[in-house]
Amino acid sequence: VCGEKGACKMDKVLSAHEELLLVSTDEKFYLVPPDTQDALEIDRLNFELVLVDRNTVPTSAQNQTVCALVGIIHLLAGPYLIVGVEKNLVGNIAGHNVYNIVQFDVIPFTKSTIHLSESQARDNQQYVAMVQRVLATPGFYISYTYDLSLSFQRGYQLSQAKQNSPPLSLYERADHRFVWNAYLLRDLVVVPSLKRFYVPLIHGFVEVKKDCSINGKYFTFALISRRSCQRAGVRYFVRGVDNDGHAANYVETEQLLWYKNTWGSYIQVNRTPM
Repeated sequence: VCGEKGACKMDKVLSAHEELLLVSTDEKFYLVPPDTQDALEIDRLNFELVLVDRNTVPTSAQNQTVCALVGIIHLLAGPYLIVGVEKNLVGNIAGHNVYNIVQFDVIPFTKSTIHLSESQARDNQQYVAMVQRVLATPGFYISYTYDLSLSFQRGYQLSQAKQNSPPLSLYERADHRFVWNAYLLRDLVVVPSLKRFYVPLIHGFVEVKKDCSINGKYFTFALISRRSCQRAGVRYFVRGVDNDGHAANYVETEQLLWYKNTWGSYIQVNRTPM
């Protein structure tokens, strides 16, 4: 499974695009990857999502580089596009880079809110502020080639089960208990040709320490804490389980150790009791 430097071929994962050029016109959004001829076109008026040839994308329009397409949220004023615009490299796990997204943009499809009443416009502004407040919370992580939502063991078991199957995208193989943008991706996942344009977003904590040493023996240590999105909240107000059996503030913490061409994984879980 792993090579001399710890790189692991888990399976034929359909990796996500690592960088996208977001081009904005009055009628369309375009998301253009650097390594393919196809670009994602999003109609700002009828909300249609299609692949187009990158040569048809306007070159003189407003543009910016984004590191992740997080999804689309529908509020009173209409849909909003959510993208990650700044990331930091956390480290490398089994040959796969892991990043912390530290800044997001929430971009409205519509240019104006004149179609809303005064109270609706006020409510919509409050909803946008709530979304931005959540996205400003530290601890959102992505990888373009590694499924952070699955433990190392579960990822390996899935790889063995799917050896002779077509490659799965990161979203398709993910444990959706830990995918915090699953709701935002509803409009995208129904279009099979868009699988490489978005990534699962986990929330929690990731750290990788290389060249750790105990008694002269050197190893790499990684810690991944995955927060469940199904019953999250402040522990003083969210406790116990809901009607579907989801435990409050469920967190899966994985310790990973790389030593002498071998990865080891140990899992602990925590939740808020009654």
